[in-house]
Amino acid sequence: MKSLHLLLGLMILIAAPVLSHAEIYKWKDKDGSTRYTDTPPPSNIKQEPIGGKKTPVTPASKEPLAPVGNVQQTQPVTNAAPPPPVSVEDEAAAQRQRNAEAEKRNKQEKEAEAKRKAENCKAAKANYETYTQGGRVYKMNEKGEREYMSDKDLQDGKAQAQREIDENCN
Repeated sequence: MKSLHLLLGLMILIAAPVLSHAEIYKWKDKDGSTRYTDTPPPSNIKQEPIGGKKTPVTPASKEPLAPVGNVQQTQPVTNAAPPPPVSVEDEAAAQRQRNAEAEKRNKQEKEAEAKRKAENCKAAKANYETYTQGGRVYKMNEKGEREYMSDKDLQDGKAQAQREIDENCN
């Protein structure tokens, strides 16, 4: 008898977690009486989950199983964009906001362009200075070896650096 009680208790303990995860729905039927079920009501009825897993309280996306009387139909909730402004003042405010955002983007683009030109100008001046100071100037090839520049290469590099200064430093 003792082992029977122990076995029964063990079975209850094993089944308890499974039962605790069941969803229970509370809803009103066409007669106005409150119903409690473990299956969701038809989708055109407002429902409330009672215990179990937490789920959204919105109706299911399925078609109603059967028409229910005395229940008001609700319009489905969509994630569409809000309707455009209706009044002239709202339209004007929206236009001002769009203009302000466009000006802000233009300003940021101009600042980025000015910063890029300033960096290019600085690099061009450094290159020009390197080519004019004289001495042995070299570049690294793809193998990582030094290749010393000839007088013609120095003159060409100096001319290229001058063009870059003219382009970026004005």
